[in-house]
Amino acid sequence: MFEDHSSTRSGEGPDGVPSPGGGLATLRGRVDAARDVDRGTPGWSFDASCSQAAEVVAEAPAGAELLGLLEAEVDGMRTPDEGLLIELIAAADRIVNRAGALQAAFVAELMERRQGSRGISHTRDEIALRLATTGHATETLVGRAAALAEAPAVADALGRGLITTRKADLITDATEGMELAAALTLQEHGAAYGQEHTPPQLRRELEAAVLAADPAGAQREREKAHARRRVMLEPTRHEMAWVGAYVPAAEAVAAYTCVDTLAADTTADDDRTLDQRRADVFTQIFQEILATGHTPGGRTLPERHGRRAAVHVTATVPVLAGDDETPAVLHGYGPISAASARRLAGRAPAGDGAIGAAPGTGAAPVSAPTLRELLDPMREFLPRRRSPDLPDGSDPRATVAWMRLHRLGNPGQSRVSHSSVTTRPITTAADPRAGPSPPRRESGVTDPVTVMRTELGLVCTDGYAPSRRLRGVVVDRDRTCCFPGCLVPAWRCQIDHIVPFDPALPAWAQTVETNLQALCRHHHQGKTERAFSVERDAWTGITTWRTRTGHVYVRLPERSDYTALSEQLRDDVAATWTGEEDAGDVRHAPRSR
Repeated sequence: MFEDHSSTRSGEGPDGVPSPGGGLATLRGRVDAARDVDRGTPGWSFDASCSQAAEVVAEAPAGAELLGLLEAEVDGMRTPDEGLLIELIAAADRIVNRAGALQAAFVAELMERRQGSRGISHTRDEIALRLATTGHATETLVGRAAALAEAPAVADALGRGLITTRKADLITDATEGMELAAALTLQEHGAAYGQEHTPPQLRRELEAAVLAADPAGAQREREKAHARRRVMLEPTRHEMAWVGAYVPAAEAVAAYTCVDTLAADTTADDDRTLDQRRADVFTQIFQEILATGHTPGGRTLPERHGRRAAVHVTATVPVLAGDDETPAVLHGYGPISAASARRLAGRAPAGDGAIGAAPGTGAAPVSAPTLRELLDPMREFLPRRRSPDLPDGSDPRATVAWMRLHRLGNPGQSRVSHSSVTTRPITTAADPRAGPSPPRRESGVTDPVTVMRTELGLVCTDGYAPSRRLRGVVVDRDRTCCFPGCLVPAWRCQIDHIVPFDPALPAWAQTVETNLQALCRHHHQGKTERAFSVERDAWTGITTWRTRTGHVYVRLPERSDYTALSEQLRDDVAATWTGEEDAGDVRHAPRSR
């Protein structure tokens, strides 16, 4: 599939330019010889043919020699020949396409070696970790590798750089499930057609070809496609996002017709465009459902982790007070402006909760033996530091003081307010660790859960399943799945014991916030199957993941407070501005694009 496709012609080509098999063996030499010929030809006109140098590059196969030529050309940028520049752009595209074919071959080899092993279902995750990409993107790579193995004409065209990976995917997807003879025929047709046509044109050609060649197979594939229906959210810039739905055409048309009809019902003084009205109608439907908690058909929205469905926003107290412009965080999207956070907070009805820093927790006294008993089984689950270890436990009060000094959590936690947004909107959730202390037992000895909260500031549950309060702490803290690169919202995730739960140990020492994390179902299963191992630094929130190949990947916690970053950037901008003024530099407006 990846052999060198260089021409075998010998002698001289047109106008005396040595052909690939001629005296000048290297591509570099052939291009230089062609340039010499071009210098004696007339300048550009509609009647003139393409330059000889451009023709040499156009015929060059994708490979190391062509890549070397591109690197030499980009370093020198010495050609005034715009025709050659066009062919250099096309040559770079062939290199990219060939690299895609090589990548597919390596993916196929890895999947072949993992066949029959327990880790094959999570090989995609390992590739995603190494490429720092999404699981969906890696799934495309794995699917492409498998499809190219059954499509030799497509694999050859991609290996030669003649079609893009997108076109290759369109061809193999279109012929999936077809009888072998029909599939091979359509693949050859698609590979040839795709070299001269755009992806949308190729898709239409393939649709017609499949319906003509195998109508029964087309019906089977429609049923498979129906099973893959889904809704997608894609964040973009400027606090905007795309919401897409892959659904049957009839249902899509019905939904659009509904939105379009509602958007057309407007007044003369409405200055919004039709597109803007459609967008507003679309979002208003779901805002009303969140506000009421019921669908138009009367179905009640289910709770997640004991909470009503809502959109969550995290902002610092100075931002909400209007004293700071540090970005806030819209969960499931990312940073939003301080003004947007205040706008959302302004929707909150009175009595839904004060916006401000969460109150601190009091410390109830506890006898020394009880505290020592608590700390001993906790040592495996308490936060670790690279600096001095925990005290030896001879003085439990000193241990508690040390724990408080290095207390768990975001340094800016007291500045952060977690809010939930509906169309009624914003409510500020109090810190789950706040509030009055639970009653003490008549014996005067506080139960372990209370001691953990009051003495160490840690929320735990005396059982395997986390309590509603503890689930809320973990969801608010993690905000997304903790696997590197995964952005599944924490409220859709499962709560995982980082160190697996051991029934022989006290439950409250294991079902504690320092030993819990949010993981989506897929990555939770991968951890359970030991495709990965993970450790969490409770002081920084950093999780370290290891694969069986020896690779190590780090997941930083989702940022909740942008204050430090904002202050640093403002200082850097101010310093840069001052330096330019001192140097007498002139600031230029950015170039138009």
